[in-house]
Amino acid sequence: MRDTDKNGENKMPKLSTKDLILVFFETLSARCWARLGLTVDEYGEMKQDLNEARIAIDVLDKIVEGLEGKIEEELIKEMRGVISNLKLNYVNQYEKNKKRSEN
Repeated sequence: MRDTDKNGENKMPKLSTKDLILVFFETLSARCWARLGLTVDEYGEMKQDLNEARIAIDVLDKIVEGLEGKIEEELIKEMRGVISNLKLNYVNQYEKNKKRSEN
C-alpha cells in the first residue's frame, strides 16, 4: 500500500537498499527472459537479442556475488536458481540460432 502526502497524493514507499537491489534484479531478469526471445518485454514486443541477454546474465551474476554474506542465504539460492535457468535457456537459444544459421 502506498503512503499519501499531506495533500492526499500517493507517494512512493521508502525502500531499503536491499529492496531496491531486489527490484532491479527482478526487472533485469524479466528483461533477460524477453531478450532470450521467450517472453514479451515491457513494451509488449517479442524481440530476441542474445548479446543483451548475455550482458544481463553477467550483471545478475555480479549482483549475487556482491550480496553473498550480506543477505539471507535462502534468497541467494533463489537468485542463483534464476540465473541458472537463464543460463540454460541462453545456451538453448544460442544453439537453436546456430542450427538455423547453418541451414
